[in-house]
Amino acid sequence: MKILWFTENYPPNKGGMSRSCDRIISSLQQHHEVAIYHFTNKHPPFTTQANIGGSYTTVPVFEDSAHTLNVLWAYLSKKTTPLKEAVFVAYGSHLALKGVPLFAKWAALPYLLCLRGNDFDTAIFSTKKQDLLYAISNAAAIACVSQEKVKRILQMDLHKQVFFTPNAIDSSSWTVLKSDELLAQKMRTSFAPAATTVIGLVGYLKEKKGLSFFINTLLKSELATRVHLRIVGELEAAMEWQLKTLEVPYSVVAPESRSELIANYLSCDCIAIPSIYDGMPNVLFEAGVLGIPIMASNAGGLPDVLDTTTAFMFQVLSEAALLECITTFKEATDKVRKAQSRRLKEKITREY
Repeated sequence: MKILWFTENYPPNKGGMSRSCDRIISSLQQHHEVAIYHFTNKHPPFTTQANIGGSYTTVPVFEDSAHTLNVLWAYLSKKTTPLKEAVFVAYGSHLALKGVPLFAKWAALPYLLCLRGNDFDTAIFSTKKQDLLYAISNAAAIACVSQEKVKRILQMDLHKQVFFTPNAIDSSSWTVLKSDELLAQKMRTSFAPAATTVIGLVGYLKEKKGLSFFINTLLKSELATRVHLRIVGELEAAMEWQLKTLEVPYSVVAPESRSELIANYLSCDCIAIPSIYDGMPNVLFEAGVLGIPIMASNAGGLPDVLDTTTAFMFQVLSEAALLECITTFKEATDKVRKAQSRRLKEKITREY
């Protein structure tokens, strides 16, 4: 089968969606021909590279999204080979969500809509809502990264072919080496005094990640006087400003390699995922396969993977539940934390 895959999220772009996109396409290319169309200005327009299992083509992005999509259709429609007996895929991108349903109609070909998390959550309550509703109604099938998204889309009564397609990880790529452990120890010494609990927050931290709620509640907890927040990734400008106004020790780092990322995970006593709404973030799999305890809300796709036997869980936006969760984590013995993390690692390795 030939697949035409359209996305804004693909390497060299950074972020969890790009990593997931790369992983999915790599798996598909073992069985199918995948022609990737990447909306990006990091390379010259419509540069095509052949690769094993398909090809990669850059699509120029203009300030006007309508112009971007018109230019892409002009490029595609004049080429007969790309549109012959193919299946279209729109993955985690508003440009793809807006353009691919129409491209598929004009080419008389089916298309699959892949909804990850933010692409649904932001569009459904914005001026882009009509694009999303049209994309859902006209898809051959819809793939959702969480069961919560599947349920909500089915309840909209626009489409019946909606499938739960969870995120995943190649756990063999996350083997901990002795050098990773030594680097983690060195890192921790540099930013956290002894007897400090280090809580990691990993990824691109947007408002939906619940950072302000988490920190404000943390400052009311028993850990308030001996905690350090290790932020691994990026903060939205507004989030960074808020963080500076809160009286909590923190450090921010942007790892430049897999080894640095692993070492930063290992330098933490737990990883917090206090999302208000979410898809199924890569951080839960990365922390899970590395054996780092997780403190998480029950938002989005998090409870598809986590439960109270594998993580420290709390109700979304419930201060009382988060305070109880923090206390449970603080009072848990090292043996209890390791057993919990072991169960999660086994579950991820087996099912994801």
